[in-house]
Amino acid sequence: MNISQTSTVQSVSSEHESKNIRREMLLNLGINVAAPMALFYGLRGAGLNQWVALAIGMAPALLRAVYTVVKQRKIDVTALFSLSVMLFSIVISFVTGSPRLLLAKDGLLTVVIGGWILLSLLRMPFIFQLTRSMMSDEARERADLKWAKSPTYRHIIRVITAIWGVVLVLDAGVRVLLAYTLPIDSVPLISGLQFIGVYIVIEVATRIYARRKGFAEAVEVEAGVPYM
Repeated sequence: MNISQTSTVQSVSSEHESKNIRREMLLNLGINVAAPMALFYGLRGAGLNQWVALAIGMAPALLRAVYTVVKQRKIDVTALFSLSVMLFSIVISFVTGSPRLLLAKDGLLTVVIGGWILLSLLRMPFIFQLTRSMMSDEARERADLKWAKSPTYRHIIRVITAIWGVVLVLDAGVRVLLAYTLPIDSVPLISGLQFIGVYIVIEVATRIYARRKGFAEAVEVEAGVPYM
């Protein structure tokens, strides 16, 4: 295979990986935003009380967490944590009779995930783990090579990971505040719009930073493989 063919194959592989990541993001938006919101407002329209509507609205995320654990046939720490927090919040909210606790649980999940992302900077950054998990074997080899040989690439990944962590921690504080201050029926809609807004902010900030002038050339010189 000549250089031109290799470049074409790598370009197609990179495009495929980007589509996989986007598909996963859209799936998460559907499960964590669209489905719970539709269930909540549909059930409220049918006359169910706020607590029941919120609890049933958590079903898609609960089922996804269970499916992830069963599919992988091993304990996925993130899925197990999410499942535990959701079940715990349902039990405590049931005991206290407070639907606001069910709303605030999104903030708890978000702050822990954001904190875990920041802690991953001490070892293997979350963004590297996430993107690598969605790559083909060949692409993973290139990513590992860039991580091992390119200080510029490692710096980029760490900065992007930090952006994700900081934004999510700040987002968590806002979610808890909204859960305890806004009218309950307004929170799922506002929270859903906030989720989309935060995703857009992270996506745009990541792309702008990752495409800064000079990054691609530096990584390719240091690692000997394409940046993207």
